Amino acid sequence: MKSLKEKAYDELKELIISGELKSNERIDEEALSKSLNVSRTPIREAINVLAQENWISIIPRKGMFVKNISIKEINDIFQVRCIFEPVILEMAFESIDREILKKLKEKFEQIYSEKKFTDKENILLDKLDNELHLLILRNCNNHFIIKMMENVYEHNMRIRNLSIQPKSRRILATEEHIKIIDYILNDDLKKATKELKNHNIKAKEGFFNSIIN
Repeated sequence: MKSLKEKAYDELKELIISGELKSNERIDEEALSKSLNVSRTPIREAINVLAQENWISIIPRKGMFVKNISIKEINDIFQVRCIFEPVILEMAFESIDREILKKLKEKFEQIYSEKKFTDKENILLDKLDNELHLLILRNCNNHFIIKMMENVYEHNMRIRNLSIQPKSRRILATEEHIKIIDYILNDDLKKATKELKNHNIKAKEGFFNSIIN
């Protein structure tokens, strides 16, 4: 059973990831205490942890604010992903459940074949995206890497939720995910890691294009 601090931490972080709490928005402890139905002490404890994880800025004599997403942060996230994800895939390669991969591929292909990419399909694609990357990550058998990358992925989710991805990028990203899965299913590690790195490069370009446009 989760402690009140853990409950407050999870719910407050989700408010930031989803965009319900916006960049630079001031955090009101009392209002959060009422909305989350916990006392102010676990709220304060959760805020301190979230500040350490780069979600919140605590400014003396001014208050606590949702941290803004900077260009540098986006660069940092994708630098980490481009460097570590191919290595993680290599570590996890033999342990990844191929049957789970096949089911993920079927879901990607179903959305791709319809090519509607409405809000409903995009939400599902984001969910499948998370499932694929977390499946690879959690099979690398290294607790420290898993914890580090889960934090990176959560920051990535926040950026994704706040950006508008055009249909063309959604189509290409789906194709990239299917290719990654195919290469793993065909036991071609070299091509799988190459495609994963290419996917991250294209995703970074997509985020920057959405910001510029």
